[in-house]
Amino acid sequence: MTKLYQYFKNDIKYLSLDRRVTFGIEYNNGLKETVEVEERVLVEHNSSTRFFTFYIPESKLIALFCKDVLTKFSEYKRNASGLESIGGFLEDLHIGKHTSVYSNRIYFYTESSIGEADLEVLNSIAEDNNLYITIRSQTYVKNKMKLERPVAFISHDSRDKDLIARPLAQGLSSRLCSVWYDEYSLSIGDSLRESIEKGIKEVNKCVIIITKNFLSNPGWGKKEFNSIFTREMIFNERIVLPIWYDVTKQQVYEYSPSLADTFAMTWPDPKKHSNEEYQMNVELLISKIHAAVSN
Repeated sequence: MTKLYQYFKNDIKYLSLDRRVTFGIEYNNGLKETVEVEERVLVEHNSSTRFFTFYIPESKLIALFCKDVLTKFSEYKRNASGLESIGGFLEDLHIGKHTSVYSNRIYFYTESSIGEADLEVLNSIAEDNNLYITIRSQTYVKNKMKLERPVAFISHDSRDKDLIARPLAQGLSSRLCSVWYDEYSLSIGDSLRESIEKGIKEVNKCVIIITKNFLSNPGWGKKEFNSIFTREMIFNERIVLPIWYDVTKQQVYEYSPSLADTFAMTWPDPKKHSNEEYQMNVELLISKIHAAVSN
């Protein structure tokens, strides 16, 4: 599933001024608690307007940090000043003095929820300081996922989930590529058949993870495979992206001659690489899959 942090980084495509802020509180007993917050000041070129977004990892200090931003907003603006950016072309004629202005809108992306009592306090401070805040949490991620049409369907044997399917789904999701993947796309009470068929109908590409487990599975894997190739035949389109792991061309051919004739990528074998090399090869393969499903 796409993480809240990815939405924080990609929701709004403006030039940004980024920095990390360490916020802390010291208790009476001398103990100190801190949280590292990522701050982005987004710059809208045409209007020279700036506004703040913050990503706050899971912490008990979320409400206190939000309160700090609201009560010390002038300090945060001052820390972000000093770098100007003016949109346009070199041939544009500029007259007068350029000044960046700050919007009163602030976005907080928070991994932990904020209690009702703290929300009331933040609302009062925001109103007193003429600020408008938007708080986005895991609920925001769930709502976004409901609205985003999956781009890729991942067909796999459940025994290959840990090694291939889940890392692939997570890697594509981290690139804001919405995928149909059972752990993300099925809720309690859903019809498995209806959900799978709907996913296959809607996506751009179907990634089939071909392993010995998949080839020997006569159950849902085979049903998904048949549905995917039925779509290819009816609509005369190429939607299959196979990933092979520890299988031979002969084994794939015996399962399906047409699948053996389809260009496939190969998932690296973790036993044949160092951990660093393996992770690098996995990331490279996921990037290639991402490029293929996004076209």
